[in-house]
Amino acid sequence: MASIYEEIRATFEVTLNSVVGIPSVAWENVSFTPTTNSPYIRVRMVPTVREPAVRGLNPQMYYQGYFLVECCVPEGNGPATGDDLADLIIDAFEATTDLTNAGTTLSIRYAERDLGTQQGSHYCIPVRIGWYIYS
Repeated sequence: MASIYEEIRATFEVTLNSVVGIPSVAWENVSFTPTTNSPYIRVRMVPTVREPAVRGLNPQMYYQGYFLVECCVPEGNGPATGDDLADLIIDAFEATTDLTNAGTTLSIRYAERDLGTQQGSHYCIPVRIGWYIYS
């Protein structure tokens, strides 16, 4: 049986790959070198809670965390391009959306952006997508 975390990650990856207009993706634990003057996104899955949803023997489990998508655009063009990319991701993972893949359904609690920062030759805006699932 696959780990629930593998199933959650696969659900996010399938959904992200279906978003029209996203640039190259730097997946976790896969070699990636950003190209100067080209946008890209970098993703990470961060589980934060694993606990019984109820008391008793063999309880249903509750999991939550966030999927971090860093939207990186070439420096020197102002924040608008990064904002547009962040908005594209937020729209694809709107709060209260349920995502389903291969029988796994997880719920999106929130999608929010944070402060953009300079990272090498790119300006990156992090987008946190909060999720939860009962299993």
